[in-house]
Amino acid sequence: MPGKKYTEEHKVVYFETNVTGRLNIGNLVDLCMLVSTDQSSKLGISTEKLDLMGYGWIVSQNIIDVKRLPVDHEKIKITTQAESYNRYFCYRDFMMEDEQGEEIVKMHTVFCLMDKEKRKIARIKDEIVGPYEGDYTTKVERLAVPPVLKPEEAEITKKYRVRFMDIDSNQHVNNIHYFDWMLDTLPEEFLRTHEVKQFNIVYKNEVRSGEVVDSLTHFDEERLESIHEIRVGDKVSCTAKVEWQELK
Repeated sequence: MPGKKYTEEHKVVYFETNVTGRLNIGNLVDLCMLVSTDQSSKLGISTEKLDLMGYGWIVSQNIIDVKRLPVDHEKIKITTQAESYNRYFCYRDFMMEDEQGEEIVKMHTVFCLMDKEKRKIARIKDEIVGPYEGDYTTKVERLAVPPVLKPEEAEITKKYRVRFMDIDSNQHVNNIHYFDWMLDTLPEEFLRTHEVKQFNIVYKNEVRSGEVVDSLTHFDEERLESIHEIRVGDKVSCTAKVEWQELK
């Protein structure tokens, strides 16, 4: 059976939205991560406790399915549940509901435990995941991954310098900035008239303070699809495939 559920309410505020008045996709992910962190604290596995053990959670993949994005001033409920885990990966689901109880967003996330000193993935420890009551499995989920973006296929490229403010307590770029760097490459008029339908993003390598990233994009407006890649030099840091839908 899947693990314990945990729910928090949230009222969307203007600085979490874009010019369309809808919740930014990066802020959406951050809100979900906050609910996950709060559940961990209530279960006695706080970020501070993990830090004392020399560990921290990192995300390796998010798959976000959107019926519609919440809007400014809207009250929503965010529920999270640890589904299962194996030796190196933890799988967790997030659901957003509107005031009528309708599910408007769902996100499936893959977490890894990082050894902060070695900067490497660590084996999952029972004392860390036990309180969530997720199922143990020997299987590794075979999730869809974004297609490889060849340099010649990228019609749009922008550069961004990583600032001190972009770095979080895990000493690498906070995931929200990958969404900003990727979507900032798309035409403004398109972003004003469309929203995400599905966002499949995979994190591959850390980005550090002071580095310069290249955001590469292949945009197919006719198919309502964009392919993204974040690079530091020749190193791929993050990839994504985004399916879009017209705003209603």
